[in-house]
Amino acid sequence: MELSELIEVTRVRDAFMRKGPRPAQVGDICIFGHHLIFAPTTVGKEVPDNAEEFWLLHKAVDRVLYGFLHDYAFFYNSPFTILDDGWSAFDLEQEFARLMLSTDAFRISSVNENFAICPTYPEKLIVPKGIGDDYLKISATFREGGRFPVLSYFHKETKSPLVRCSQPLIGPTNRRCREDETILNSMITVNRGYIIDTRSKSSATAAKAKGGGAEPQGNYRQWRYIQCPIPRQREIHDALTRMVDVCSERKVTSDRWVSRVGQAGWLSSVAASLEAAANVAQCIYNERLEEVPVVIHGGDGLDSTLIASSLAQILLDADARTIRGFESVIEREWICGGHPFSLRNNHCAYAEGTVTGPFESPVFLVFLDAVHQMIAQYPMSFEFDENFLIFLFEHAYASEFGSFLGNCEKEKKDNGIRKKTVSLWSHVHHPENMKQFVNVCYDPTPGVIWPSIAPQCIKIWDRLFFRWQRPDNSWSTPETETIQSLADHWKLREKELIAKASSLRRSVVELSRELRVLSPM
Repeated sequence: MELSELIEVTRVRDAFMRKGPRPAQVGDICIFGHHLIFAPTTVGKEVPDNAEEFWLLHKAVDRVLYGFLHDYAFFYNSPFTILDDGWSAFDLEQEFARLMLSTDAFRISSVNENFAICPTYPEKLIVPKGIGDDYLKISATFREGGRFPVLSYFHKETKSPLVRCSQPLIGPTNRRCREDETILNSMITVNRGYIIDTRSKSSATAAKAKGGGAEPQGNYRQWRYIQCPIPRQREIHDALTRMVDVCSERKVTSDRWVSRVGQAGWLSSVAASLEAAANVAQCIYNERLEEVPVVIHGGDGLDSTLIASSLAQILLDADARTIRGFESVIEREWICGGHPFSLRNNHCAYAEGTVTGPFESPVFLVFLDAVHQMIAQYPMSFEFDENFLIFLFEHAYASEFGSFLGNCEKEKKDNGIRKKTVSLWSHVHHPENMKQFVNVCYDPTPGVIWPSIAPQCIKIWDRLFFRWQRPDNSWSTPETETIQSLADHWKLREKELIAKASSLRRSVVELSRELRVLSPM
């Protein structure tokens, strides 16, 4: 069934557009399977040449109530042949098999089967090997939302695990959970570990009064506690609103405009995210290359925790800076990690006022902007370019694919998203689509990268914030086009040489076989 078959009235005449991106005018509203179209008309007159149709995605329409299964992704028929099923591209079993090549200190647990322990975690998780499921169940009662400590990343060089969870529920009575302490202490071998809290000290103190809090030093003696605050979801939402307002009134020569950009708070949110990630990376990648476990949490572990854990992996691991590696980080940390995309991205990222609910916030966009800052400072270290980041930003809000649908894996399973929709990664992995995201100047940087968070180094993402004020072709210059042309030429030349080398190797193998046949016994 197509979504259009469920639409009872497809056209409403004489609608009045009172306010919007164009002057007030009368027109017809046409409703299609995935778009709402406003077609302007004039009474008794011809339609002016500049009166173009206004297309709007259903997702971008405010104050509309619809069932979850009516999302366009459930009705989308892929026009391309799926060569690589994105739903199976990132498998926990395969990830664990790669992990076993570096360490045997972890295991796969099915304690959350049928999402019985934690609704925002997937059913299978990687946990410390010596810890039984009974301890995990008790720890879940001690952590916000049942999000007990799970492995997020393992650094091969230092043998250091990166673990994430939610805040401990110590409350005003200083509640204690020895099973939770045992889980964390099981990861300590020689050196102390670090617990990194993405909340400010005041936020952590306020959380304790409400039943949450932070790990008491007396009960977690083998751990050092560090606070690396990242703005809360409401602060991020308000910062983006102010940033959009400022950028819509851009005056390059105005000192006041520059000051307003700083006061908006968006760039400082991005810088704080990078700083928290850098602190995580510095704990793991220490000068002596010693094993140092790191635990990250904020409040519920669904927002700032994921920002810090995912950005830290991109800093630490060159593989995370490839297209597939970056997708793996998003799939593991954000999609399977339980970031509530449907709640956070319920409306357009730029929506404000009473339209937006209390749970909406462009948290994922902060992550993407932080990655954009890395690309700006290390332009040759990433296999993808900013086109890929903008593509992901757009699809996180409105998409014909199911990857960002739902708030967690439980919702995906309950609504059959993985069976009834196409994965976004299936689209990206198609050769014809992949090439539009590839950085032609890519030259892998092994090891760790350290981007600067100095104010002068954190720049406005022009392609994002001024995207409606400049045409797409205005972003390119003669210089960039020349560089792109040269890069394309040498990339093509490289492929030709690789093909020639492969042909020569095959010839050598065939000649060797012939010589063995002709040579006497």
